[in-house]
Amino acid sequence: MISGEELRRLAKANGLLPHQQEKHYMQTAVLYAIYSRIADELVFKGGTALFFFYGLGRFSEDLDFTATAKVDYSQLANSITSTLGVLGIRNEVKEKKPLAGRNIKIKAEGPLYRGGLSQAIVDMDVSERNDVVLKPEVKEVVPIYDDLRPFSVPVMNREEIAAEKIRAILKRVKARDLYDLAFLIKKGVNLDSGLVNEKMRFYGEQFDKLTFANKVAGLESVWVPELTGLMKTVPLFTDVADPVLKATAEL
Repeated sequence: MISGEELRRLAKANGLLPHQQEKHYMQTAVLYAIYSRIADELVFKGGTALFFFYGLGRFSEDLDFTATAKVDYSQLANSITSTLGVLGIRNEVKEKKPLAGRNIKIKAEGPLYRGGLSQAIVDMDVSERNDVVLKPEVKEVVPIYDDLRPFSVPVMNREEIAAEKIRAILKRVKARDLYDLAFLIKKGVNLDSGLVNEKMRFYGEQFDKLTFANKVAGLESVWVPELTGLMKTVPLFTDVADPVLKATAEL
């Protein structure tokens, strides 16, 4: 395990708060544990995938995946526990099964651990809808941490992440989904109506522009409170919402 001093140095260099850098360290270690044991059964996606590989301008806390084949979760949990243990990180891994997926919570005594409630917590959410449409892109992680070796990760195609972000905006109230979708649109990622409707099929629904616009408007009240802890400067809501509404109006 790296030292608290080294972690704080990295946090300063990367423009993160120390606890965010610690979580990033744990996320990287957990990803290493996962992909040192499995190949492509879990496709990495969501905000943290965008943060790791595409320069997303906000910190992302959870690890999100879609399972493309049967996963031995007991073996996966053991791999995480043993990998963190080899790094000298005491940890506890708990699993639960929500609707259409799995949740694995990792509590770890990281470089900033000082007892009590100071554990670093990483949540893994695995969707078992088996709805990956486009071929994932294999990306290499070259860790900035001296105790972790490079490894490869199958990452969901950005067009498909965008489609899932549209679905997420329709199905929950999270400002981060709108921010992430705007980020992808700004990067020139194509919005595909067929892909969006494929993602909505799980709910027996299709994309509706008016419903989507109303859902976007409803995010304004949570915009600043939610994003303040995830980025240094929160952009104006309208500066993010307007380009998204313009792009989705063409679906």
